[in-house]
Amino acid sequence: MKGVAPMARSPWRTVVALVVGAALVLAAGGAGPTQAQTPRTLTVAVGADIDTGDPAKSTGLATIAVLANIYDTLVHRDADLNLKPGLALSWRAVDPTTWEFKLRRGVKFHDGEPFNAQAVKFSFDRMLDPATHWPGAGSLRLIKTVTAAGDDTVRITTSEPWPLMPRFLGYYGMIVPPAYLKQNGDDALVRRPVGTGPYRFVSWVKDDHVELQANPDYWGGRPKIGRVIFRVIPTDAPRVAELLAGSAQLAPLLPPELFSALQTSSKTKLVVGKSLSVFFVIYNLVGIPKDKPLADPRVRQALNYAIDKKAILASVMHNVGAPVATFCTDVMAGCDTSVPPFPYDPNKARALLREAGYANGFDFSISGTSGTYPGDRDIVLAVADQLNRVGVRTKVDITEVGVQLKAVLARQLPENGWFTRFTDFFGISSIIPLRAFYSPGEWSQWRPGSDPFNQLVEAAQAAPDEAKLAQISKRLQLMYKDQAPAITLFGAPNANGLTRDLTWTPRPDLEIDVAGASWTR
Repeated sequence: MKGVAPMARSPWRTVVALVVGAALVLAAGGAGPTQAQTPRTLTVAVGADIDTGDPAKSTGLATIAVLANIYDTLVHRDADLNLKPGLALSWRAVDPTTWEFKLRRGVKFHDGEPFNAQAVKFSFDRMLDPATHWPGAGSLRLIKTVTAAGDDTVRITTSEPWPLMPRFLGYYGMIVPPAYLKQNGDDALVRRPVGTGPYRFVSWVKDDHVELQANPDYWGGRPKIGRVIFRVIPTDAPRVAELLAGSAQLAPLLPPELFSALQTSSKTKLVVGKSLSVFFVIYNLVGIPKDKPLADPRVRQALNYAIDKKAILASVMHNVGAPVATFCTDVMAGCDTSVPPFPYDPNKARALLREAGYANGFDFSISGTSGTYPGDRDIVLAVADQLNRVGVRTKVDITEVGVQLKAVLARQLPENGWFTRFTDFFGISSIIPLRAFYSPGEWSQWRPGSDPFNQLVEAAQAAPDEAKLAQISKRLQLMYKDQAPAITLFGAPNANGLTRDLTWTPRPDLEIDVAGASWTR
């Protein structure tokens, strides 16, 4: 759909009425009062099914979110992404290209097979073998060899210094049982996963549910909730209706139009976690002629000053989220939160436009989506409306996301701006600029871009430690604000619906970690 004019936000009240109506039907014909009041089983209403039970076959968000309860990684991350001991009790850099991990003793896989250094070597060799076709292999491409030195020591060598490797191993690198796979075949985990994690696999009915049972022998202590069902409900309103009816107790990652139904019910609550995702309108600067408006950094800054991010958060996102200054959020390692966002200052925006020679504004177009990200259509229309108010004549083209991304990757986007969301699951401040604004980056629309900016991105990747990363990241953030290759908006919501008798902490990496969940009564 082309040339969509700015319009008012969607009729949330109608949506809420439908959700409440559905909840009444479910309550009348669904689970009995005992299950609704004191559920022994935690039912998680998820929007998508897992792809596989094998962590070396997928990097899909819905898959990792569930498998993180079955498998462990060497490095654990808490809900704030602080690094903690996982299957490795400790780790250290022996030299610039060698890491040594000391492993827990006495840990067993769910089938009784012992966990040891050989299992770690087997898992990494399998993940990184090109024949496995693991989609995440590129993220761990610097790993050269994995060596077992006895039963409780592993050494990982890299092709170049990689001081931030432990942060990557807090998300990727789930450990699998070698003997189980050798005995049952390489595809054995696809349908029956076996790990060392807090929950054991019970069953999987594709496109319906995954059932897990608490692991009584878990090295981190037995989970408080004994049985968990991840129930697949592909659309969001029915997921909330299940919460309101009491037949589900957790519905992760809900869109803003459903927040009020949860906030106004006496049975549910909205729990918002920290975010690793940022909304942008990224400028199309691919080979841009010098006489075009966006070639001038003053114009690019002006459009940032024209956006009232707090007003959009209030009107579209129900005040869930916070303005972001550059390309990173407060939970990312190295992000300097003292760097302030562009303030809303339409007079400053107009002054910069006049200074750049565009006192009468100019024509500007944005490629947006509808239903791809929470609130996406309404956010981009609100941005367009605010740009129009400072004289930038803005048109929004709502495009199917596959068509949009194909054009972006080919550097053939017809619009002047690309509304999108970038997420960094590793929690490192330099990842989004590497992917989105570094000129050689796969998604970058800033070409040929800025050599000083590119050099800083490269320096951040090679930072010898997190202290140095923070120093480089601040310089990178300040340069980003000066050059303004995008309109930076706010963090994407990590909003989750819970029944009031459930205690659960959402994670920035969006893993649905139920091991720490508990009932309040």
